[in-house]
Amino acid sequence: MASQIEELMRRGTNRARDERLAVARYRKRARRGVSVLVHDIEPQSKRMRDADRDRFQTAVSEQMATFSRAPFNGPVALKIDLATTSRTAPQAHTIAKNLLDLLGKRRAGVPGMRRHLLYKNDAQIQALSVSCRHGEDYPMIHVAGRPLSALLDDMELAAEAIRVDEMENYGDVYRWDQEEEAMEDLRNLIRDERGQRERLGDDFYDAYFKMLRWSAQRALLGCSGIDIPVLGWMYGRPEGSTPILPPDQWALLIGRSKLRLQLGDLPITPGSSGAFKRRVEEEIAAFKQRWDWVISPLVIAVALQVVVRPSAATPAAVLHDLDNIVRDYLLPRIIPSFGTVTDHRWTIDFDELRRRDPVLADRWGPNPTPPPGTRQGVTRYEAWRLPPVEGGPGFVSVALVADMDGRGDTFDRIDECSRKWADAQSSTSGKRQRW
Repeated sequence: MASQIEELMRRGTNRARDERLAVARYRKRARRGVSVLVHDIEPQSKRMRDADRDRFQTAVSEQMATFSRAPFNGPVALKIDLATTSRTAPQAHTIAKNLLDLLGKRRAGVPGMRRHLLYKNDAQIQALSVSCRHGEDYPMIHVAGRPLSALLDDMELAAEAIRVDEMENYGDVYRWDQEEEAMEDLRNLIRDERGQRERLGDDFYDAYFKMLRWSAQRALLGCSGIDIPVLGWMYGRPEGSTPILPPDQWALLIGRSKLRLQLGDLPITPGSSGAFKRRVEEEIAAFKQRWDWVISPLVIAVALQVVVRPSAATPAAVLHDLDNIVRDYLLPRIIPSFGTVTDHRWTIDFDELRRRDPVLADRWGPNPTPPPGTRQGVTRYEAWRLPPVEGGPGFVSVALVADMDGRGDTFDRIDECSRKWADAQSSTSGKRQRW
């Protein structure tokens, strides 16, 4: 009996030590990142004034120097948050293209600055998130970079925090089940429109239809994205563990999902980009044919989640930059095909709101939507490049993801969940020490 107690105490001591080490590594990783916040420069595309480009690069350079940071040498995870004030602001992906170029290489003629700023080449960016809000009162550019390995380590902690949270909160499953029922209710309403209109009346039918369509879109596109635990497994995390499925099998399952656009491998030979673009258009058409009864028209704001795994045979010289994939192949076809918008305020019928609830409408102010020219787009896009699998095919998998609950992008959720895990471990460790 005494030996059993000693063994339990030894295991508890080892676990507490491992937890303290994991928290210490987490705190250390947080110091490896670079965060630059600029408030007084309007985000712009390549048309940005030279003076503003120089000021932006100077701000990045000064931030790097303050923390004695050199440009990242290896794979990078990069997050860009933007706020524009211009009534003719460009789309987010054109702003991002300009900023990515400025972050990689300084402009000629800017004295006292390294040749490279945040990284040495766009090809280093292996995970990218770009968010933008138009029509704001003040301009803002926020750039946060970290080594990809640091983000993946935090992803492991986030997945553990999610696992614990899901065990403690069963109500969320029930809530999602309720929302998924809205899809079947919407289907039944459409099938029996004539009978339902006679029974409910036109006004009530129309209102009920709108409500069900909103719920059905939220349910459908709320489960189209790849969540943090599965994304971690696709990267082979946690390292040294035995996953439910190996990374190539997860990729196979994701590639079969009817909730995503499955585009095959990227073009790697001269002249093959045209065929890939046609593939994108064909997949969009097939997706719309499958789900048009739910998503046409879209009444919720959506983000774009892109997962890329290059073929192991892809030469490094022709590996596509993540931003180029989104900008050149995806957004120009997805935005007009689905009618996606840059802000959830575009999905609100303010004329109807003023008729039904003028007090609530007044709270939004006289001009509740961003400038008209900024309507078309997505609320954000994020792209992840998985490591190739020997013998496995390359693929591009894209999801329209419901973006209406303020949870932020995958980067934000990883940070929130990993911080929650670290705080919980620190609290538990402190209690053990007091005991």
